[in-house]
Amino acid sequence: EKKIDLRESLIMELEEKRRMVEAERSTIELTGDSMEVKSVTTRKLRRRPNDPLLMPEKRRKTSPTQLNFLLDETDIIDDLKTLNKGKLPSMSKRLDCEGYGNGDHSSHIFDAKIEDGKLFYERKWYQRGQSVCVESKDMGRFYGVISTVGTSEFWMKKSHDGSKIKIHLSQLLKGKIILRRKSAC
Repeated sequence: EKKIDLRESLIMELEEKRRMVEAERSTIELTGDSMEVKSVTTRKLRRRPNDPLLMPEKRRKTSPTQLNFLLDETDIIDDLKTLNKGKLPSMSKRLDCEGYGNGDHSSHIFDAKIEDGKLFYERKWYQRGQSVCVESKDMGRFYGVISTVGTSEFWMKKSHDGSKIKIHLSQLLKGKIILRRKSAC
């Protein structure tokens, strides 16, 4: 008899829970589908005068994964020897500006780099629009104005004929081209 009472009470509880679930389901259907996710539509309104203009994203060129510099075999071997020794070339090989035009440039270590659109060469900064004197074995000596400064080269406009030449940073580092301020030439 206890089993029968227990069974009847369980059946009544189950039916009561079913009714409650059905009632909840009917109230949800009456109030709307809260279970479904509705996509939010955005409206494109007129731009207000103070809002900034939306610029489309510019596609950037893919940067090269490798930089190729043209170096002589002897330069590469010298660099490797220096690296293997674990020493940097001594600063005693530096010469003053007066000694550049004479003799062999191979014994001199030239200091050159480009930062923030400016050229640093032999403890002096050079920038776009500056008048300079250029010396090299191939082109001789001429005056010019720095027209643009890139990341590893710069362009010079010759004063006498207006032609432009490209000078690589490696040419300055090797001493193939010597750059001076116009007042020092």
